[in-house]
Amino acid sequence: MNWSATVPAAALLEPESRDTLRIADVEVPLGSDVGVALALELISGGLSVAGEVRAAWTGPCARCWLPVDGEVRTTVREVFTAEPHEGEQYGLGPEFADLAPMVREAVLLELPIEAIRCPHPEPCPNLPAELAEAHEDVAEGGPAEFADPRWEALEALRGRTDETT
Repeated sequence: MNWSATVPAAALLEPESRDTLRIADVEVPLGSDVGVALALELISGGLSVAGEVRAAWTGPCARCWLPVDGEVRTTVREVFTAEPHEGEQYGLGPEFADLAPMVREAVLLELPIEAIRCPHPEPCPNLPAELAEAHEDVAEGGPAEFADPRWEALEALRGRTDETT
């Protein structure tokens, strides 16, 4: 049997916790919808669920902190049983399968956790002038490394600890 639905992201929150669907600074907005398209098949002792889950996400650019958005698409293939093995299967109730935990985990596992690329052309408009010039030098074959002036205070501290050891 094929089944598809669009559910509000807020419906995927864990009942005992009202945390958002978030990994680091990237989150699925609670006002957005999550699309689910699944094939459900009865198997010996349970239910096999396979299909696709998609959700919109938002987060800050790692360089300029301007909002960036995107969409995760992931495939799922899981088994639901009356007596699930922890971490291997999902629970199957006597009358229904609660798909929310599976969908929530699939979305959270696909959210980007690395630096998000800035959607702006080079150089990024919110990048400090010193960094924009350094990025231009690198793009033109200049120095491969440059120091971000915002880290100078920490570098000075690191230099002090190197001297004391």
